[in-house]
Amino acid sequence: MLSRAATAIPIPATHGSELAATVTATAHTAGQVATVLLVVTIAVAFYLFTCLVWPFGKCRRCKGVGKFKSPFGNAFRHCGKCDGSGLRVRLGRHVINHIRAVRGAGQNSSSKGDR
Repeated sequence: MLSRAATAIPIPATHGSELAATVTATAHTAGQVATVLLVVTIAVAFYLFTCLVWPFGKCRRCKGVGKFKSPFGNAFRHCGKCDGSGLRVRLGRHVINHIRAVRGAGQNSSSKGDR
């Protein structure tokens, strides 16, 4: 037997107690949504802070080594993705760089146009 609170389709309330339970559940859900948004915002802010401090990560193709060893012998070749550095720019650092570029372009155009 399913209770009315577990259904996905809203069923019109026939009793006052069911309507009160629905309103209470909605208010409780709004609090949960606010908590989840707060946690996600803090996590994103922490990730962007770490990207500000440590802008590079390991290259995913060569796993940070920067070169590949040939299957026969001791020959090496550089990784084509990172050009042999073994590093890549992290996604959060790309976002930070874009925000800085847009902000800088806006400040430069408005300050030069007024003077």
